[in-house]
Amino acid sequence: MHTYFRLFHASIGLVFATGLTIAGGAHALAAVPPATAQASQAGAPSVSAGSEAVDAARKLVALGKLDDAIRSLAKYVAEHSREIEPAKYLGDLYFRAADLASAERVYKSVLSVEPKDRETHNRLGGIYAAQDRVSEAIDQFTQSLPASSMAYGQLIELHRRQGDLPDFVQFRKDKADASTLDFVAQYNMGRIYDALRKYAEAAFYLERALWLNSRDCVTLASLGSVYLDLGQSGHALDMLDRCLRTNGDDYAALVNRGDVYIAQGRYDLARADFDHANRVNAEGPEALVDLGYLEDLAGRWHAATELYLRALAIDPLMREAYTDLGYDYDQHQLYALAEAAFLKGLSIAASDGRLHFLLAQTYADQGKRSLALAEYQRALAGNEEDVSRAASRELATLQRTGQ
Repeated sequence: MHTYFRLFHASIGLVFATGLTIAGGAHALAAVPPATAQASQAGAPSVSAGSEAVDAARKLVALGKLDDAIRSLAKYVAEHSREIEPAKYLGDLYFRAADLASAERVYKSVLSVEPKDRETHNRLGGIYAAQDRVSEAIDQFTQSLPASSMAYGQLIELHRRQGDLPDFVQFRKDKADASTLDFVAQYNMGRIYDALRKYAEAAFYLERALWLNSRDCVTLASLGSVYLDLGQSGHALDMLDRCLRTNGDDYAALVNRGDVYIAQGRYDLARADFDHANRVNAEGPEALVDLGYLEDLAGRWHAATELYLRALAIDPLMREAYTDLGYDYDQHQLYALAEAAFLKGLSIAASDGRLHFLLAQTYADQGKRSLALAEYQRALAGNEEDVSRAASRELATLQRTGQ
């Protein structure tokens, strides 16, 4: 789906580089929440225009009446089995309600009508990933490519679990290099490198894709996101503005431009873009997480946690929300809640070094030395160098103080 923890990474780079102590008691990072959630592509959900049943269900959800929304929409879908958009939204509602069996059933019914619907393959992959059905999830996410949401990050994690990640990456790279005029192959490879946090390589392939289709907003939004990761906020803004001049309501470009504005310290402009994105797609979790980030920056952590929880109600696989939520809980000594948030995030992304690091920090705050040591060890294996360095230092400090 997207890359993670970008602005937190930029904000704390100096802290990690200078070796300040992060674990235990008062944190060097206390003023900075750990993540923003850049969207890496366009993607407001497509619903049937004028569908009164879907509109009614959305209103019920907004009122907190999820069960009523499901009952109402399920009746409509049962009577209109060939209409896929209401069925897709019903599957989403079942997913939010943690009724994965019903969600799977509904998504499969959509695919029986539209077997090549990439959005539904993506959602079904999420169901299987949540159940740790690795091979089935890989198959569904693969069928969703080029995807408009979480598929790329999930494919990386799932192939890592399956033990064939290098083969998967090499296969996609060979395909892109052998077919330099294949837009989809270039875009897919760029997004795979983006999910691997290899941003220079990601930029190379996304630039190839953009050369093949210079007005494609999906590619422009993705490339803007990657340029931001490379510290090139000016180039990032150019890409995102190009997209938004074509489509001022492009959700991903709005979210990513808001993140550029945060990196530039232009918080009012960032909030305006996130609010706009939220109006375009009220069920887009990225905008909610980023609005939560702004609330954290303003010291309004209760409002921030409410936004993170709203994002998770929409997308239970969104690791940024778990990261930020756990961080806020830890900062306010709500350690059991912090642990639960980090552990849930790790159930989705078991190899994520930053989640392991933050969980170790929470354990260290409570004096759970052996658990903290184990998590710092796991954080060392992550693919973010600053996190690995910080984990190494914290591990050495904890080992010295325990002697």
